[in-house]
Amino acid sequence: MPANFRQTRNSYTRPNPSAMPAPQTDPVLAGLPRELIASLNLTRENRVTIERGRSIIGARAETTHVFLISEGWAVSKLDIDTGDKQILDILGPGSFAGLSRMDELATDKYSAVALQHVQAHRIAVDDLQRVCATSDELGAWLSERLAHEVQRAQRHIAALGRLPARGRLAFVMLRIIDVAQQTGETAIDKTIRLPMTQEEIGNMLGLTNVSISKLMSAFRKEGLIDYGRNRIVVRNVEALSEICGMSLETMPGAAKAGAPDHAA
Repeated sequence: MPANFRQTRNSYTRPNPSAMPAPQTDPVLAGLPRELIASLNLTRENRVTIERGRSIIGARAETTHVFLISEGWAVSKLDIDTGDKQILDILGPGSFAGLSRMDELATDKYSAVALQHVQAHRIAVDDLQRVCATSDELGAWLSERLAHEVQRAQRHIAALGRLPARGRLAFVMLRIIDVAQQTGETAIDKTIRLPMTQEEIGNMLGLTNVSISKLMSAFRKEGLIDYGRNRIVVRNVEALSEICGMSLETMPGAAKAGAPDHAA
């Protein structure tokens, strides 16, 4: 671990009071229509906890519920023909797990797994569809959220297909920043507590652990990132954006897909 990282680690990890939500509030719900929150009784008290490493949505399981993540990190995965599981996306507060499976074209090979203890709102699919069917506005909201889920998966697949290894890693670094900001962390030039291993990042990008290690070392030498055990510091967002041809503003983050006109 570089000396400068050790020397500044405490200052990086010190909580940012202005970024921390008040204990009694659930900021994720601020991005949802008020009518939806009331109809589905979405409250902090009714959230469920999924322990680290446990499935939130299982592959080939009947889709009876979707989960709106309120706290913690998770990943969505897809079973592939080789028998392995390809990581599709990193999920954080404001992300839905399983929403795309409501679409008639969705595959039962989709799953989602908690990377750390996750707090989530467990929403019955039948209730969600029923509530949205009662209002054109809520129906449009559901369609938009579903489109965002599909868009994120498509963006990831496109990045895997068109970008070289450096571009893929830069792409996932931006996604990590995006999720970190949703968790209330000040992600730019601050330590992000990363629950993913290099092997998991490699799985997400179709790269070996050795390749990821070499690329991250190169990024550190170039001053783009710094990292230690389960932690990463992003130093130069603009350079990462140039490498992958994408900016944080163009990342299709679910947390940006709220309905401010109806927010609680």
